[in-house]
Amino acid sequence: MAHFVGRADELAVLTALLARPGLCVAEIVGEPGIGKTRLLAEFRAVASAKGHRVLAGQAGELSGTVPFSVLVDAIDDVLVGCRPPLDDHSLALLADVLPSIEDFAPAERPASGGRYRVHAALSELLEWLAAPGGLVLTLDDVHWADEATSELLGRLLRRPPKVPMVIVLAYRPRQQPSHLTAALAAGHSEIVELAPLSREQIAELVGPDVSQHRLNRLYDLSGGNPLYLDALSKVGTLASFDAVLHAELAVLAEPERLAAHAAAALDEPFELDTVARVAELSKHEARSALDGLVARDLIRPDGSKWRYRHPLVRRAAYRSASRGWLHAAHARAARTLVNAPFVQQAPHVMRVAQVGDQEAIDLLTSAAREALAHGPAMAAQWLRAAIDLLPETAADQRLGLLAELGHALSLSGSVHESRDVLQTVLHQLPADEPAQRAAAVVSCARVEQLLGHHHEARGLLLAELRRLPETHPAEKVRLELELGSVGLISCDFQIEIGWIDDALATARELGDRTMEAEACCVHALAAYGASDAATALEWQQKAAMLLDQLPDDDLAANLNGPATLGWAELYLAKPRVALRHIDRGLALSARTGQSQQLVYLLTGKAMALLLLGDLVEASASAAEAVEVAELSASDKLRVAAYTVQAMVETSRRNHDLALRAGRRAVRAGGDTLDWWSAVAGCALGGAWMINGDADACVADLVRLAGGPELPLLDPLHRPVFARGLVAAELARGRPDEARQWIEWMEQSVAGCRGGDLLANRSGHIAYCHATVRMAERDPHAAIEYAATAASAFQATDHVIAEVESREILGRALAASGDVSAAIKELSEAARLYERYGMAWHRDGVYRRLRTLGHNAVAPRRSSTQASLPQLTAREAEVAQLVADGLTNREIMHRLRLSRRTVETHISNIRGKLAVESRAALAATVIRAGQAS
Repeated sequence: MAHFVGRADELAVLTALLARPGLCVAEIVGEPGIGKTRLLAEFRAVASAKGHRVLAGQAGELSGTVPFSVLVDAIDDVLVGCRPPLDDHSLALLADVLPSIEDFAPAERPASGGRYRVHAALSELLEWLAAPGGLVLTLDDVHWADEATSELLGRLLRRPPKVPMVIVLAYRPRQQPSHLTAALAAGHSEIVELAPLSREQIAELVGPDVSQHRLNRLYDLSGGNPLYLDALSKVGTLASFDAVLHAELAVLAEPERLAAHAAAALDEPFELDTVARVAELSKHEARSALDGLVARDLIRPDGSKWRYRHPLVRRAAYRSASRGWLHAAHARAARTLVNAPFVQQAPHVMRVAQVGDQEAIDLLTSAAREALAHGPAMAAQWLRAAIDLLPETAADQRLGLLAELGHALSLSGSVHESRDVLQTVLHQLPADEPAQRAAAVVSCARVEQLLGHHHEARGLLLAELRRLPETHPAEKVRLELELGSVGLISCDFQIEIGWIDDALATARELGDRTMEAEACCVHALAAYGASDAATALEWQQKAAMLLDQLPDDDLAANLNGPATLGWAELYLAKPRVALRHIDRGLALSARTGQSQQLVYLLTGKAMALLLLGDLVEASASAAEAVEVAELSASDKLRVAAYTVQAMVETSRRNHDLALRAGRRAVRAGGDTLDWWSAVAGCALGGAWMINGDADACVADLVRLAGGPELPLLDPLHRPVFARGLVAAELARGRPDEARQWIEWMEQSVAGCRGGDLLANRSGHIAYCHATVRMAERDPHAAIEYAATAASAFQATDHVIAEVESREILGRALAASGDVSAAIKELSEAARLYERYGMAWHRDGVYRRLRTLGHNAVAPRRSSTQASLPQLTAREAEVAQLVADGLTNREIMHRLRLSRRTVETHISNIRGKLAVESRAALAATVIRAGQAS
């Protein structure tokens, strides 16, 4: 329609978002034809006039067949001939999504299985596109968008970009897919609901030349729907919406009608050559027909391509063609697209293929494998279509495709359906295929574990072991290892050691060093869970030696070993060794595409880095773990990821995120009370403490750990987590209760074999004694305890705990009157807090030093930090190197940091300095230096 009528208030809501910092999301919802697309167009015009970069994408009914298709529609043309300033790894990931990136990407591509990495690369690309004036991205008809797009939206809401970005989604609420609903639940968005136009607005829209009688008739028939009103005003008054649209099409000449039907059978936007071939018209005839459709406003130009003016018009054009003609048209489309990616051919092939068409089965299977990395839900759809085409005689091929389907469903988060499919595979596999059956049982058991069904997983594995022929020792070891470790990595420590013993013996007989190493890893974690630290340390040494000797190619086949050993080493107070094994597992995961242990590897890395004092990278690893867990749709993995994120963000004093993550961890645990629910309670308790609510800390921690004795925590972990209860009781002014918790911590360690070998446990107990003694004004006793704690944490690389112990030691020395020793200890604590980016602690120590009469001057800052005081010392160092023209890779080597740490520092710097690009960052640093 020529006029924009009746949506001023809705447009004002959207326009207001342009002034907000960071990410803003709006949802325009309404019935078909109500004006969503027109409102988006008006908003884009306003945003463009205000200097924002504006990009628009529209999903079509076939868009769900290609991952990220609506996003590609929005941004791919902008990137043609333009290399984004992203590293090679990100470009390699994006090249599989965005055709325009292909020319800039390295030839070597990463393996599949890292959807969260693709989401991170797309997020980085969108941030770059937002510079310098902000980005407005409108996505229309997202009720047809693919699941991968919804997953990306979920990530953006969970980890909002720091640059100004407005994303506006338009969709039909009755057709809103569940994956979009789940994604939008991750954050807050503005809801703009479009109601029908009023009679007065209809009168304004149609103009003064329409009689009152006709106006009333148009209003009654259209119901205030602008699209319906538009069609009625062209063809007269008909009884139904579909009748109106069909009437528009009925007047078409033969070439125009054929072109309209052909275009409707294709995905949008459609091209001239493809329409010509599907319509069986010459190129000249097709061009003339498309011009005629444009003149009738049935289709509209979109660059060098075209789209229907509205999806309902496209639907009417499709439905008005005969079924026979459409069948032949889809066959012609499949032939026309023979050189296109399999995912673009598949929608047409599945409509025309007959049972037994092996070529079609192969194409659909290839399409599924092509889509698996970024869109496992779509891969599952193609696999189902291929399975439906199989003849009854293709039993073996059916089982193979069903196994692939089960894997795709598991990756897509449809864990229950994956279990059902894999169970079907298992039941249909003949008994004389022990190798295939063992692999299927292991897959089934792992899916059961994702669901938290450890008992069912054990039952499956035990039943298969009983029927396994003795002639298959390798399969026996695989099943026994899985049986022995069911639930172990998720801290269900009630396992049967006998199976691991037998697997280890058999692996040694076979000379299989990989399985031998995994068995030793499982033994280490199992012994820890049994409260036998001495034995756990022995197994850890054996496992580490074997694992370190294995070539990557041998270890890459199964990443259970690095994940299991890494967590065992964390529990055994060896974070530096754990980080080495976990990093190796992550590197192999990226190389091979394995994702089964990814959450545990990433959370393990976050915990190791937290203990070692690298809070920035610990936060990044924890956030990655959350993304992978959300993609898995497994509550077991969500609990683990959000729990670790809450712990890391509590240490960073990120009050809101720590509390939010803690609550999400507890919510993911549901009503199940187990080890992870207890640790989630501890994490939530810590978040409550930094938010100033000691009462909530005690209540939630004790409740979720099973009661006052914390029975859901293993004895060796109780001293680690009860430390929070001591701090909370002291904050509540209850030192007697704090002392009771300390006694209970001591009893827990004393009751474990070799508990005294884990120095960090004695460190936690000594630290708690020191805090209580300080509260009781007994600094002399506190000195001894604090010194013991600092020494214990130093010996175990628990950096943050060591610095905290040094701080309390300094406070105790000051209270005892030994001012010079106190100044020395507190100065060292301040230096370490500065080094590890813990400004909140550092500033408190400087204040205390000044009360002691010491001229507490912060370490001499660089000129960059002095001129930009909002930056930490490390951020100032990175900012200066950016200003000096160094690339991220050069900064990595210069400062000996990881790629992700450098990227995180630069992102934080840009946020603090409110700059949108690397060039603007450099300019800000240079100007600040000149001004100072």
